[in-house]
Amino acid sequence: MEADDLQHPSFRVLTYRDGQEVISETVASEAAARIRFTSAVDLCRTRDGAHSHRVELWQGSSLLDDWPQADGSALIGQ
Repeated sequence: MEADDLQHPSFRVLTYRDGQEVISETVASEAAARIRFTSAVDLCRTRDGAHSHRVELWQGSSLLDDWPQADGSALIGQ
């Protein structure tokens, strides 16, 4: 691992269906990660309601955002 990797951990967008990870994407910038996160949430909203869906946005080991949110609040800007 490069020293720079420790200072600037990459962003990851994880998508789950029925509790199983189905997509994991690594994104270089926060702006790109936020766009990808929003896109993944939009896609999950159009999927079969018989299945549970979850999307998480991580920077390194820190969870930055998730959908649906545990407190039931809506996604910011939606």
